[in-house]
Amino acid sequence: MRSSFFALGIAGLILTACEQRQPTERTAAPSPLADTTLTVALPTAQPTPPDTTDASRTSLGYQAGRDTTFYLGKQRYRLLLRAETDSTKPLVAVTDGSVGEAFAEDTSTFATTRRVRGYEGGPVITLLDSAGRRVFQRRLRKADFYGAASRDIVTVSKPERPKFIGGYAPGKTLAFTLDIGIPYSDVWQKCVLMLGLDGRVRHIASSYDSNWDGPDCEPRLLPDGTLLTCRALLQPDGKLVSLQKPKSQIVAAFPLTDSTLFTVHRYGEYQQQTTNEEKAAASQQESADFQDAKWIVDKRLRNAPNAFVLSTKGQLLKQFRYDGYGGTMFYQVPRRYVWQTHSYYLLDEKRGLTQLDKHNPAVLTELPFRQMQRFRRPQRPAEIRFTLSPEASSYSYAFYVNPTQPTKLRYERIQRPAGM
Repeated sequence: MRSSFFALGIAGLILTACEQRQPTERTAAPSPLADTTLTVALPTAQPTPPDTTDASRTSLGYQAGRDTTFYLGKQRYRLLLRAETDSTKPLVAVTDGSVGEAFAEDTSTFATTRRVRGYEGGPVITLLDSAGRRVFQRRLRKADFYGAASRDIVTVSKPERPKFIGGYAPGKTLAFTLDIGIPYSDVWQKCVLMLGLDGRVRHIASSYDSNWDGPDCEPRLLPDGTLLTCRALLQPDGKLVSLQKPKSQIVAAFPLTDSTLFTVHRYGEYQQQTTNEEKAAASQQESADFQDAKWIVDKRLRNAPNAFVLSTKGQLLKQFRYDGYGGTMFYQVPRRYVWQTHSYYLLDEKRGLTQLDKHNPAVLTELPFRQMQRFRRPQRPAEIRFTLSPEASSYSYAFYVNPTQPTKLRYERIQRPAGM
């Protein structure tokens, strides 16, 4: 799974489009009743609307910021998001091997000093009220992110506009993400930033260290004010609940509901290996991570629970074993939310499905392939069809479920065309 960090020039740049947050619209107030109205018929009771929201959906990859209008409570605000560079203020750092000779302070001594050079800069965040008056303007510098991302990568990075991911009215806070990477390469890290409405920095933290081998997760501000960083849960009161475990890697972390989330770990650790050929090649690259890492599985935990349903306070609600994750660049958990059964279905190609009830995520049902019926035409009138296509698989899977029986499915395995 671990891919090389090598990237040669602009051709190595991988940019993944992301969904953009849409501004909330104010609904018009209903017109008052006329004075001549004497009686009003009570509305008939309406059925509970179906829960159609897939809370688990993630948008992976590079995500650029854009100016945003939003509401915090009843107050309308506008964010102006910029990035600036000051080429009159050079910065120098010693690389740990991630940054190549293209950014050397002195190419003649780089092999021994490992010193790389960049320039000062950072995001500029301006908040305006509904009348266009400035509430605050916050300029951040590269040094502000040294504790959240690799210093050598921060030093040579080209400042990017932050992306606004939400606000929390009771806590008077705004949350952002920021991508930091080596220019002209596919080596990127992601940070999360939280500001108060006074413009002061409340929190800066790492989301993940590399877009390669990254988790199926995107940072988000949850409805109760908890910030999911992909490594931890930052509570509204400032308490930090780590999602990490010793000698393991988080491969997924995403919400199931407003108050619960799902995490998956793999147990083991990387062991670094270095070859002379890789060292020689590193001098020609923008990114020079020539330490080839091999993942070593912890065999003692091969069958231990690695998937967890948690509350946003970090309380464990359910644990089980799940090995269906995979991917080529990012990890991904192949899943589908079927709102007609209010269920998440997680695929493991070797075993089958795991069903999680969104109305009670602590309740799960294992659905092995051997207990499912093979699909035979025709599709039954009441059946809902959904497909799952693991990124690194040669097959797609089609499932057929009757909403009245969410744990009884039929399935078929479909060969995918070459190259897909």
